[in-house]
Amino acid sequence: MRIALVTSRGFPDPLWRDTDSPLVAGELRARGATPEIVTWDGGERVEWAGYDAVVLQSPWSMWTDLSAFDQWLWARELDGTRLLNPLDAIALGSNKRYLSRLGEAGVPIVPTTLVEKPDPDTLRDLFRTVDPARPTVVAKPIASGGTLGAREFAADELPALAAYLRELGTAIVQPYVAAIDTHRELGVVTLDGAISHAVTKAAILRPGDRARAFHPDPQPYPGFTAQQERVIRQTYAELRGLLVNEPLSVRLDFIIDPASPSGLLLLEAELVAPVKFFPHFPDQCGHYAEAIIARAAA
Repeated sequence: MRIALVTSRGFPDPLWRDTDSPLVAGELRARGATPEIVTWDGGERVEWAGYDAVVLQSPWSMWTDLSAFDQWLWARELDGTRLLNPLDAIALGSNKRYLSRLGEAGVPIVPTTLVEKPDPDTLRDLFRTVDPARPTVVAKPIASGGTLGAREFAADELPALAAYLRELGTAIVQPYVAAIDTHRELGVVTLDGAISHAVTKAAILRPGDRARAFHPDPQPYPGFTAQQERVIRQTYAELRGLLVNEPLSVRLDFIIDPASPSGLLLLEAELVAPVKFFPHFPDQCGHYAEAIIARAAA
């Protein structure tokens, strides 16, 4: 059984690392499969349909050339490649409009405003509900991974915010939730629709720190409270309702905010090629390999 683990020729940021794929490849080999780590954008001729499954592990250069990635995906649809995650999950995860749909369905999300044509009144309104502990907003491209393109603005930087939003075209703006600086971010990894494992991560946009570490200081999360588990399951159920097919794996990123009624606020969902932190979870890496093989054989 041949399995392609898809990466990129280069990543958008020099700090980005794919530490999962070598471990996944080892677990696949241990189970009799033949894994190959292949770039989607390397220019070499690849017979993608010849693989039993093509697993998106770190095709993260896509965020800097979405049109080329869309063409690559369309070609895989035409040649019958078995993509994991499935194409509908990739399409949903490539555009953060899903956040408003989840919010409308009752999922507790970080307040998110879609901005297509910034005007002064709209931008001023964004600062009416900011966190007094850190009264800023974060602007992000509508399609991006990690914190790529994320920039933080204070109220006295309104002209700079407007200029950046015009540069982005379509973007989302969220208030900075200061709880992340103290209580960290919770990344919950699912596998075949079930909760697999979770980590907490330090805030990336830390005060006075311009460095953008890649998932800084990941630490295994010891266990969910009953309330946290309810929110996680609700979030996944609503996300699943937006899809035709069950994803192989997604990561739900929440801010841990004890002051909010839910205790968790969804920041975003990674459905294209989420980092799964397998160096911390070798057993779950084995389960992931088994799930890939099961889908490839189906």
